[in-house]
Amino acid sequence: MNFIRRLIGIPLIVVVIVFAVVNNDFATFTLKPFDVDITISLSVLILVLFFAGYLLGRLDGYVANAPLRSSLRAHKKTNKALNKEHEKLHATVSDLQENIEYLKNKEPEKPKVPFKQKMSNFFSFKKNQQ
Repeated sequence: MNFIRRLIGIPLIVVVIVFAVVNNDFATFTLKPFDVDITISLSVLILVLFFAGYLLGRLDGYVANAPLRSSLRAHKKTNKALNKEHEKLHATVSDLQENIEYLKNKEPEKPKVPFKQKMSNFFSFKKNQQ
């Protein structure tokens, strides 16, 4: 985007400067309500009006993008809060994984009883012990 802006802007500035240098006459302006006559060089007037228009356009662009900047600040704030929450959850998950490893190492696994033995124990009668 900056390349296109420069591609258009630099030749435009050159054309305005050349136009201002070519028009080196003086012009007289009368401000009607105050009856004041102002005599000014056209080259100075052209350059002043060009740069005033440029600054006014930049100001307009800045004001037009104000809602976008506000939205961007809100999204950054939300993103920061979500990152903090993610770090807390990650720490909790790490703690839980450590607890699981500790419990696995603490309790030895009981040997598995085969299905056939389970069925035989299920149908066998217990002897009365006295």
